[in-house]
Amino acid sequence: MRSPEEMDDPRLCANAHHHALRSLAFTNHLLGVDNSVRRALNRAAPAHSSVLDLGCGGGALLSSLDSARSRKFLVGVDRSEFALKSADNINPLVAWIVADVRRIPLAADSVDVVVCTLLMHHFDPDDAVAVLAEAARVARCAVVISDLTRSRMAWLLTWASTRLLSRSWVFHLDGPRSVRAAYVCAEMHTLARRAGLKSAIITRQFPFRMLLVWLKPASATGICHGL
Repeated sequence: MRSPEEMDDPRLCANAHHHALRSLAFTNHLLGVDNSVRRALNRAAPAHSSVLDLGCGGGALLSSLDSARSRKFLVGVDRSEFALKSADNINPLVAWIVADVRRIPLAADSVDVVVCTLLMHHFDPDDAVAVLAEAARVARCAVVISDLTRSRMAWLLTWASTRLLSRSWVFHLDGPRSVRAAYVCAEMHTLARRAGLKSAIITRQFPFRMLLVWLKPASATGICHGL
């Protein structure tokens, strides 16, 4: 079982939660995480595709996609009502949905691409498989997932960088905790196969990240651009 992170605690005060969300968004931007997801998304689907972000948090990724004015519609799903209220303050044009990502309240093939960043390490293997299967069910074209990879060096550098880049005590605790809970690439391959994403491609990304891209077989040509 994974240890719950501070940002998952509904009792966390608004100030601390907001500060942690801002620190996470800043760090992802600084390390180019959002850029790698956008590049994969642009290769996997047409420019005017719809995008669903699972575990969208404060909505930084979707807001950056919207600023490019290249998407039909954007949807963010997160179980944290506070995070989605913060996201709505940033971008009220995105549809924000409070829901459990293991049971997405959308029809099959209802969006072109499903993305998620820094989400999978929150789940034990059986739940992670459920999330992947739901992402594949809802996606018409592709699934793009970015997450941490687990290693001693990743833990040490995350411990140091969270303290260097932010004064958020939540960020200081959750960063190393996330690395400890993260999967390695081989484990993610196994989870993807169990969820039915047998053709998923997983690549290592800087720094200590992985990127999973899966093209839905029935949509790999015509509707969506292949990698």
